[in-house]
Amino acid sequence: MNRRIALLFATFLCLVTLILVYLAQDDASVPPLNRVAAWMPSSWDASRARSSWEAKGALIHEISPVWYQLDESGTGRINPYSGAGDPTLLAQAHAQHALVIPLINNYYTEVGFDASPVSAVIHDPARRTAHVETLVNEVVSQGYDGIDIDYESLNGPADRDPFSRFVEELAAALHAQGKLLCVTVHPKTRAPGPWAGPQAQDWVRIGAAADRVRVMTYAYHGRAGDPGPIAPLWWMDEVMGFATSVISPNKVYVGIHFYGHDWGGETVTSLTWESAQTLRQSHEITSQWERKARWRRPVAEPWFTYVDSGGAPHEVWYANGRSVRARLTLVGKHGLGGIAIWRLGGEDPGNWSAIADMLSQGGL
Repeated sequence: MNRRIALLFATFLCLVTLILVYLAQDDASVPPLNRVAAWMPSSWDASRARSSWEAKGALIHEISPVWYQLDESGTGRINPYSGAGDPTLLAQAHAQHALVIPLINNYYTEVGFDASPVSAVIHDPARRTAHVETLVNEVVSQGYDGIDIDYESLNGPADRDPFSRFVEELAAALHAQGKLLCVTVHPKTRAPGPWAGPQAQDWVRIGAAADRVRVMTYAYHGRAGDPGPIAPLWWMDEVMGFATSVISPNKVYVGIHFYGHDWGGETVTSLTWESAQTLRQSHEITSQWERKARWRRPVAEPWFTYVDSGGAPHEVWYANGRSVRARLTLVGKHGLGGIAIWRLGGEDPGNWSAIADMLSQGGL
């Protein structure tokens, strides 16, 4: 009799354990592996971005519309972009069990993101507290699932501790309301980072406080430099290796670019996959696939060159389904939480085929 009671008690304990494990896995604050997050423009190229969401939303677990900007006054006020709080998008996303985590960025000028308003807020305890309250109130009142902080190009070591304090205080306030915090960060392969932007971001403290850390693993070659691969695979691999050495891997999302750049003369033009194909076809050019030839390490990104009507040479690099498929392997290799796509609109349909294939196989 005692043996039967002991057996029943052991069975009961096993059932309780299984239930607790299931509940822990279902907790949105602990993301399961292999999630797809996507940023969606709302005040520019909004129509194409929305079309992409409408067509492929079933493959997206977390949608982050670009809906807010920190006010340039440095008071901590936030300003909505066009379309912010769209109730139709919110209802669509929640109907298909996707999280809505809007992005807020800092003020953008002709020379880049302005760190001054962010610094003014995070260095002043009263302003920092007020900004946290403003963000939490917006998330709760609008019915969002969280917020994505994309405060870029901060002032290096001077902003490092204050920014970490801000993240920690915002995370605590959001968690008290059952909401999530994402923090979007500059890429780096070691601490503190190669320039002021990443140096201001303490990945250890940010990773401990936030629920998701989305790493912008693109713009290795960008608008301000020479032409080349936007996100060479070997470099992304190194960034993810460092990220997962200091942050719980299932919190880390690797940024995957869907866009391209055209370097020509003194100008650099941003392209979608669609516009890159139009350009390539108009010049009757076949893209090349760069692996190791020029950089001697795996790049895995298509490119082509052409000469414009004025005789100026151009070099174009962009993303397609093949490059995306190659980058998805990083999720499994590093045990990541998933991917963060920049951005929806005008992308190669093959990108989604690659994502769908990986999801159907049980993981990225």
